[in-house]
Amino acid sequence: MDKGVGGTAPPGIHFLGPVYGGSGYAEGALEVALGLACNGLPVHLQPMYFQSDTRGLLAPAVRDALECLKHRPIDPARSIVFELLSACDFNFDVNGRYRVGRTMFETDRLPEDWVTYCQAMDEVWVPSSFNWKTFVAAGVDEHRVRYVREGLHTHKFRPGLEPLRIPHAREFKFLSVFEWAQRKGPDVLLRAYVTEFKPDEDVTLILKTYAKDRPSADLMPELLWRVEREIGVPLEKTPPIVLLTGLLPNAEMPRLYATADAFVLATRGEGWGRPYAEALSSACPVIATRWSGHLDFLTDENSYLVDCRLVPTPRAVDVELYAGHRWAEPDVDHLRAQMRHVFTHREEARQRAERGRALMVKHWDWDVVIQLWISEFERLLA
Repeated sequence: MDKGVGGTAPPGIHFLGPVYGGSGYAEGALEVALGLACNGLPVHLQPMYFQSDTRGLLAPAVRDALECLKHRPIDPARSIVFELLSACDFNFDVNGRYRVGRTMFETDRLPEDWVTYCQAMDEVWVPSSFNWKTFVAAGVDEHRVRYVREGLHTHKFRPGLEPLRIPHAREFKFLSVFEWAQRKGPDVLLRAYVTEFKPDEDVTLILKTYAKDRPSADLMPELLWRVEREIGVPLEKTPPIVLLTGLLPNAEMPRLYATADAFVLATRGEGWGRPYAEALSSACPVIATRWSGHLDFLTDENSYLVDCRLVPTPRAVDVELYAGHRWAEPDVDHLRAQMRHVFTHREEARQRAERGRALMVKHWDWDVVIQLWISEFERLLA
């Protein structure tokens, strides 16, 4: 094992994050931890929540690399404590000479206790200019908040891959990838799709979704409720809806995007918007809400943005942290129009997606973004 001068462990990064489990936080933490280590920075990994790849999402080589990072020695007194977590989960029992929190939030403000947790950090790194504004507006000291953008591997999420086979799907396929929750707007998306497209049109909506605490749960009853009770259309009289529940292995996700002719997500708010980035990198036309973190890379030139208005979260909001906040309410009629437009103007949509792919390769690929992270940590370790 590497040692510093005189045989002592070197200063490095004590990394706390959820690298296992398949959540958006886990995907980000995994890429950052491996990216820093592969570029020569000493990283000692302390996994949060899941302690191993119990869901079988990672390749064996990735599992082995993470095991090595768990045992990487660093000198705590000279190291950076880096926590990639929701701010309410920051762990102040781990000590180092400097403390950095990486976090995000999806509404127009922060929960009050989040401000306290962020103020206890030396720095707070957020993944979008949207979050830089919302954190500062909520009362986090401006000098603590730094915009350090996220990234993804554009050589993995790319056009030309072999598509996954989706039984019973028709020719044109809309894809949406999300956790089944109010913030992700499944009600808005289903209403737009079911009311815009006729049962006999050559189109399918593929929902790659899961319940947060029960990834393999059967969501068909929830789907039936939304379509038949809220929208008032029997499921057998709608255009096809394919429900894919659970979590896919990481290696299969790029092929899922290759299956789609367009990606659509009627979100009410994102800290960054990983599925949008993955779709755009795959040169898949993107339909997105015109608000929050993903507008750092989605524009009218490379995607199809849906008009919205800011509204209070509902009284019965499913995540208590959002209570009393505001988020976006996508305009159903405009979402219908954008979906129809992409369906009928396929060459135009393809050209926009290609412009988006070029942007992702140039500015958002991990080979580019990781250099920004390295510079930030070298600044702190100097």
